[in-house]
Amino acid sequence: MDWPLLIEFVRQRAPEFLAQLEGVPDASIWALTADRGAALPASYVEFLRRMGSHSGGWPPFGATLDHHFAAIVERLDQEDENAPPSDRFFPVGIETDESMVALYDCYFDLQRVEGDDAPLVMLEAGVPYQWQTPIEIHETFNERVTQSLFHRFELRRCAERDEVNLGGTLRAGEGRAGLQQALVLLQRAGFEPALPPLGRVACLRAGGISVLARVNEEYELLTLLLGGDNRLSVKALADQLLAGLPGARRPSGPIEG
Repeated sequence: MDWPLLIEFVRQRAPEFLAQLEGVPDASIWALTADRGAALPASYVEFLRRMGSHSGGWPPFGATLDHHFAAIVERLDQEDENAPPSDRFFPVGIETDESMVALYDCYFDLQRVEGDDAPLVMLEAGVPYQWQTPIEIHETFNERVTQSLFHRFELRRCAERDEVNLGGTLRAGEGRAGLQQALVLLQRAGFEPALPPLGRVACLRAGGISVLARVNEEYELLTLLLGGDNRLSVKALADQLLAGLPGARRPSGPIEG
């Protein structure tokens, strides 16, 4: 993942956010990984260096999941022989909402590292690892960070929004196929990547309109989130996508915030 490009993307929109960031010293990261025998993805190590101690209130794994380095160290220090092996499953987000019936923490599956990235899974806190099957999130760290930053610093700043969905029939590969169809339509309409595209995530802009396209492979669903400051332009793009993507539809409920 191109962290300098992501940081520059945020700098152009919210320089005050970057001033709040506080990273973790390399020595602390290396000491923890050496002690645990964990080979962490390079993109996550860079995340820790840039904002592992304080991320300006941005929660990359969810509003109630504590991703700070101190929380990760504390969790690892508390683990016993029933905990997941940290050289295979490394915690990156600790659930803090104790009102929930079950607490699920977010982990890397380090046996499936690809390049500088790795998939995310969920494991239930307090339940012996040998009794569990990791829950697939169908997202990698890079995909989560990219779409979360784009949503927060681009789409949430738009006065007008719309949403188009495609798929959801659980046919294998339907979500990614829909993403490719949508990208063809968007490129013909003049849209270009605002951030580097990833396997299941694309962030695009053109003419004052922003689009976040993402695939949920659990349901084989493509979601296109549209934002801009001109209501008619945003609606026109949504109508164009609905007409050009057979089976596409607007959500029956409220548009994602």
